Amino acid sequence: MAMTKNELRGLLKERRASISPDEKKQLDRAVVESILRSSVYRNADTLLLFAPLTGEVNLLPLVRAARKDGKQVAFPRCDTNANRMAFYLLTPAHRLAPGAYGIPEPPLEAPLCVPTEKTLCLCPALSFDPEGNRLGYGKGYYDRFLAKFPGIRAGVVYTKMMVKRLPTEEYDLPMDLIFTERQPLLCAALRKEGSMPPSTATATEHREAPALQGDRLANLKKVFAKETLARAKESITPPKHPPLLVLGIFALLVIWRLLDPFLTTSENELALAILLQLLIFAATGIAYCYFLKKDLLERLRRRIRLFRPEQLWFLACMLAVMITGSMLLEILTGGIASLVGGFTLYSTFVARMSGGGGWAILVILAYGVLPALCEELIFRGILIHEYEGFGAGVAIGVSALFFALLHFSLPLFPSYLFVGILLACSLFATRSLIAPVLLHLGYNIFCLLGQSFLSAFYINAGSNEIFLFCLISLFLLFSAFAAGEARKIYHLYAIKGADSSYTVSHPTEELPARIFFSLFSPTVAPCIVLWLVMAIINLM
Repeated sequence: MAMTKNELRGLLKERRASISPDEKKQLDRAVVESILRSSVYRNADTLLLFAPLTGEVNLLPLVRAARKDGKQVAFPRCDTNANRMAFYLLTPAHRLAPGAYGIPEPPLEAPLCVPTEKTLCLCPALSFDPEGNRLGYGKGYYDRFLAKFPGIRAGVVYTKMMVKRLPTEEYDLPMDLIFTERQPLLCAALRKEGSMPPSTATATEHREAPALQGDRLANLKKVFAKETLARAKESITPPKHPPLLVLGIFALLVIWRLLDPFLTTSENELALAILLQLLIFAATGIAYCYFLKKDLLERLRRRIRLFRPEQLWFLACMLAVMITGSMLLEILTGGIASLVGGFTLYSTFVARMSGGGGWAILVILAYGVLPALCEELIFRGILIHEYEGFGAGVAIGVSALFFALLHFSLPLFPSYLFVGILLACSLFATRSLIAPVLLHLGYNIFCLLGQSFLSAFYINAGSNEIFLFCLISLFLLFSAFAAGEARKIYHLYAIKGADSSYTVSHPTEELPARIFFSLFSPTVAPCIVLWLVMAIINLM
């Protein structure tokens, strides 16, 4: 049963009271710095601030900074008779004094502030949610003021005080963005271009006029035009070591490819494939952890745990999505005939299932088990960990990109990228490194043993249209199943309050820019050059 606003207020007041004074000082400083770094602050000519109540974010240091930057500052004064609030400019000659409800207010002689589209209103609250909904103290002063406010409304709160979803009423007006000690969060009302917030759909005295909202959204789009790119660029320092690890692996694979004609024979191919993976992936990954990231092995050990039994159906659906989706992408890039063929490892070793049962087991070990273990150690183990501080989306995108480049194939690049994304998503969903290892193993075994069944199904279908219809239907069906299971998994995490501090949350719209800047490293370019050269050679 959902909690009422009053019940939430009691719970959140207890949560806020648990923040120690020292922690609060650090959080306040980080929130102020986050505001000062934003383009929203730089574009504003007036700041509407608030005098903090016990436990609220202290923004008073912004007064001196704003004046130094040539901006006006104003504070609210409440009219308890009319239940209205207005802001008054606070000049250097004025001082705040206790007013209504004991809250410090500007003196009576302070001039009235008339907000414009370039005014930034920083709103206090007990809590906000990602949609921008606000949980105040129940008086409604800010709701009535914001209904006619033409500028940018921004919530201010500590990250730990945010909740997933707040109950809303018809007069509640969502924020445009939220400032925390982390990066600013653009709210849904701003991201949904030109749409009226659901909470303002009915006609009340608090409702924001459609014409005013249209003007506000037009102005906001101008203000935020470069905000996403600027924030991503400012907050990311491209890591040097992870691309260096990938470059080393790529270089070793290229060297082996050059030596392959002189070293590999049909008799020793299987043994060399096993040795290659142990030396290039396992040994390189362990050496990377030992010499450059000594604490990484311990953190990886924590993720090498079994996933929960109820997540098994989710993994089965993900495997089906991975197989059908990669097949569809292969058809798009190489035609339906590209599905028929043998399994090759790094465009060097060819899996041959012509021997007996013992030989088949060795082939599965060399081309199924070892690639799953070794590649997941590097891409979903080390690389995910190295990049997840920039956000889960960046970690998923970058690790999948390097995984797709690893296979030195231009036609199969989209397919491998898709597989890499799903493997990374399974890691975050289950929080277990064993999950992507098993998915990778299942995918490899299908490629090794399922090609003959696939060819038989294609032949018996009688037409390309029937085959594609079955493939697309299976892909959509299992995608829906996987999405439903993922929702259940994350719902359970939310109920249990599972820790998510291993990765930093960032707005979705920043993802392309953050991936770009996270890859802006000198060691990434040689990786791409090596892949391009080898991919072109493999096409010849």
